[in-house]
Amino acid sequence: MRGVGVVVVVLLVCVAPAVCVTDSAAGERGNVGPPPDPDSDVLGWENGYWHNESIAVDQSDGLTDAELRAYVGRAMARVEFIREEEFARNVTVESLPRERFSRIVRSQLRAQSTPAQRAWENQIWEAMFVTDEPTDAVRERTRLSQERIAGFYLPGEDEIFVISDGELVVDNATLIHELTHALQDQRGDLNTSQFEAQTMDGQRGLQGLTEGEASYVEKRYVQRCGAEWECVETPGPEPRRTPYGGGPLPPYNLAMQVATIQPYSDGPAYVASIVESDGWDAVEREYGNPPKSSEQVIDPETRNAPPASLRLDGRARNGWRLYGEKGENGSETVGEAGIYAMFWYQGRVYDNPVIRWREFEDPEAGEFDVFNYTSEPSDGWANDRLWPYHKGDERGYVWRTKWDSSADATEFARAYRDLLRGQNATRVAPGTWVIEGGGFADAFRIVRDGRTVTIVNGPTIADLGEIRPSSGADARRSSSLRENR
Repeated sequence: MRGVGVVVVVLLVCVAPAVCVTDSAAGERGNVGPPPDPDSDVLGWENGYWHNESIAVDQSDGLTDAELRAYVGRAMARVEFIREEEFARNVTVESLPRERFSRIVRSQLRAQSTPAQRAWENQIWEAMFVTDEPTDAVRERTRLSQERIAGFYLPGEDEIFVISDGELVVDNATLIHELTHALQDQRGDLNTSQFEAQTMDGQRGLQGLTEGEASYVEKRYVQRCGAEWECVETPGPEPRRTPYGGGPLPPYNLAMQVATIQPYSDGPAYVASIVESDGWDAVEREYGNPPKSSEQVIDPETRNAPPASLRLDGRARNGWRLYGEKGENGSETVGEAGIYAMFWYQGRVYDNPVIRWREFEDPEAGEFDVFNYTSEPSDGWANDRLWPYHKGDERGYVWRTKWDSSADATEFARAYRDLLRGQNATRVAPGTWVIEGGGFADAFRIVRDGRTVTIVNGPTIADLGEIRPSSGADARRSSSLRENR
């Protein structure tokens, strides 16, 4: 994976290296010497290298300083050529040992995560049935970052860091991707609040544009390797495939991985549709009004439909309190991508196929789409907000979702009940379920009202009425027919 900005903020799908040939094969392909340098800086030429000239670089024993300069210079020229945009400043590439990188990630996450923040985040991932009550979600995120990040760009510094286990070796795709982030930063300053969002789903919407552009340029580059361009080989074995389809679980959390990489999967297709329709100038205009949710990146036809408004009606009582300053006024939005990941994880890990989870690796949106984030119970998302509550050491939440239609809301509610059944929940009253044991042991209440589905969670059935006092009456008013399939 690759990241932009503070390294623990975002992750990128780990893709196989480009199918490339070494530049030492230039003579066999009949290439002639490089063209003369231009009189002034032009697109497709950078630091003395044209995008289509050969360079003498062999990474089998690591990169020398001279090789690295040539490799980065030509890569910058290739990003310019594809992106049709000029670099304003030079960009450096440095090696960061993985052990040191792991310490940095661990230190940053600890500094950012107060006890209250950790408790709040634990409830978010628990509500998605990704991490259970005994599991520390922040520790799971730390492990994911340590395992899956291959490199990152540092905004405002014109520096790329490549995570290494020894000699400096730079994968073609990683270099091109991070150089595209450097170009974005030089155009628009990635450190500004424009590229920040209050919720995880809002951040995925923004990343659908920033990471989508970088991934699209990367894919356009890979298409040229071995055909139009000679590319530097990356030595060593092929990266291990992520076991999305089955087999032993990896040391990191697969549901967090699936939720996090959505912008890198759907973003390239999103950007490709803009470029192919209206050119790169239209991509530039997108930065003035970037996507606001993962839904808008998964399905670009929803681009002009901002998330519907949602509010928390009613006050908790008997000591139950919101966290207040966390997320968006104490709430989080997991979004269409998060809901998809929740249902996907049930099939992959718990043998509970709520959705056709094996279709994840069969994308539908053409050559630039990587994974398939569509499913019946997550399609039709209009918004969601999840409010975690606490009372001493006890935890609960209210999760309200809104859908495009009553039929979409019904589909989600049915799928959620299937999820509960797969977790050995028992229905004890209209709309009320209990999981007696295990890491998700709790009480749940599900209420559908037209296009809105509200889920209330607490340690006991009595707590449900304290966390959201009106939920019991709402459940009794719901027809029991809605719970039958």
